[in-house]
Amino acid sequence: MVEKNDYGTKMDDVILESLKPQVEEIKKRLASGGSLSHEDIITLTLYTQGNHINHIDMRVDALDGKFNALSEGFAGLRVDFEKLRADVRSEISEFGTKFENRLAGLEVKLENRLAGLDVKLEKFRGDSSRMTAVIGSICATSIAIATLITNIMSR
Repeated sequence: MVEKNDYGTKMDDVILESLKPQVEEIKKRLASGGSLSHEDIITLTLYTQGNHINHIDMRVDALDGKFNALSEGFAGLRVDFEKLRADVRSEISEFGTKFENRLAGLEVKLENRLAGLDVKLEKFRGDSSRMTAVIGSICATSIAIATLITNIMSR
């Protein structure tokens, strides 16, 4: 007996076809007012159950197809998610690199400005020393002039 799928759950059409003439004969007998024998009931039960099993198998096959399509869809989503994750990691890495480069650039600018400030501070200190010397000289001259004026006025 050849089954219709790998599961072996479908009734073989040959079995159902072999029961069909008997089922038709039973239907005619019932239509003409005849009664059912024990064997007729078993034949009808086998036939209806076989049909029922075939319909269930068709539904299972349809569900298998839907399940496979859904599985493929999830596999596609997984690929998309992995690509998204890689893209996000790349963006974060790129952002980190840009941030580090900008930070390094700011550090260089800050160091240059601090060095320039140190130069200006040293110049100011030098200028301050010269100014102190000039002020000291002016003060000494002013004192000398004041002393001279005092001496001239006291005579």
